[in-house]
Amino acid sequence: MPLAQDLAFVSPVTTVAVSRNFSPATADKAATLESARLLSLALLQHRAALRLRQEVTIPDSLLLQARKELYDAVLGIEAHWQLASGANLPVLDYLLSQQSQRYALLTVASGLTFIPKRSRPLLTDQPRLGGSAGNSPTTDGQPKSNIFLLIYDQQRHAIVYYQHSPPLATTEPLDALNLEKQFARLLKKDFSPAKGLN
Repeated sequence: MPLAQDLAFVSPVTTVAVSRNFSPATADKAATLESARLLSLALLQHRAALRLRQEVTIPDSLLLQARKELYDAVLGIEAHWQLASGANLPVLDYLLSQQSQRYALLTVASGLTFIPKRSRPLLTDQPRLGGSAGNSPTTDGQPKSNIFLLIYDQQRHAIVYYQHSPPLATTEPLDALNLEKQFARLLKKDFSPAKGLN
């Protein structure tokens, strides 16, 4: 298992769904971009302490494909409750090979928010990972935020570490302070400034 200082880190991949005026939630570009910006800031706050190496940026031309590959990988792990022996992440393989990086820390996220903010319960479809509507209804009308941390070994084409926030945590995905707290709690599970990944 690599130490944190041996890791590159990839720009966060996220999707935020928005429900406007009691309408069904759908993936929203502006909210997704803001979520990615806030997650990047949260990650950068811990970069020095974790001694991460350079950032690997996913270009816009590859973002849709990278998002699908990463969401498929996360959903596969969640479905089987174990790390897969291999991972099909060709976009990441390409980007890491271009920078001669073996290991990368990945931040994958999804969220649900409401406009205007909900002050009472509302029956709505829960967004699955990636922002699509699911079949499991929720009656709390609360925002949701999921964050997943992964370490990818490009040489083995394998995800060697996986951790996630509590399922469907009631956290506003576009609130910088709450998002930073959620991210920090996730890092504390296995990371420390002195030792990197335990």
